[in-house]
Amino acid sequence: MSNDAEPPIKLPSDKERASLEARTAAYQEQLFSPEGEAHLKYLTDERGLTEDWIKYFRLGAVLEPDGPDAMARGKIAIPYLRPNGPMSIRFRQGPGWDGGGPKYYQLPGTKLGLFNTQPIIAAGDTVAICEGEFDAMIATMCGIPTVGLPGVSSWKTHYIDIFKGFDRVLIMADHDDKGQGGKFAETLATYVPGPVIKLMPQGHDINSFFLESGAAALREWVGIK
Repeated sequence: MSNDAEPPIKLPSDKERASLEARTAAYQEQLFSPEGEAHLKYLTDERGLTEDWIKYFRLGAVLEPDGPDAMARGKIAIPYLRPNGPMSIRFRQGPGWDGGGPKYYQLPGTKLGLFNTQPIIAAGDTVAICEGEFDAMIATMCGIPTVGLPGVSSWKTHYIDIFKGFDRVLIMADHDDKGQGGKFAETLATYVPGPVIKLMPQGHDINSFFLESGAAALREWVGIK
């Protein structure tokens, strides 16, 4: 986990913001087109997201790449949203992926920052943080205000200021055989106020636990009423 004192991520220019907005809208339209059926089914059936939440997070399917996104063809588009629109887009392998090649892709030079920052603005005295966009989406859908890190090594020192003011920060971690999730949680706990580590049941991440046990069980596991 990086703790390099990096400056806050530079916001996109007006031209870049217009491109990100146009591409995000185009990929969501493609997702809900007849040609996007397999991608939509992947998000609803294999991930458990409802169509309303898919629209909320503005997810898309890159069936006809726009602008610079040729390398993202066939992938799921995950925009990193801010109040004034998408700040960046990350792409993930979708239905039919056989495990070959990288799972994620973003344009060279893309700065991702934190995913799903709305809970930081809207949450009360408690906010949760996890690793991965889909885990953050599922937890938020279940009523747990959750911010996502795009990887276990993506924490930056200046994020500390973002979480100041919360009484409690739930750190929701994968429970994998290699123990990487637990190490991620323990390290993150040294940076945030009121840390409470919530390790998922053995062999689970947030998404898989939700698919197996449901929203109420997930909320109970992490102590959210």
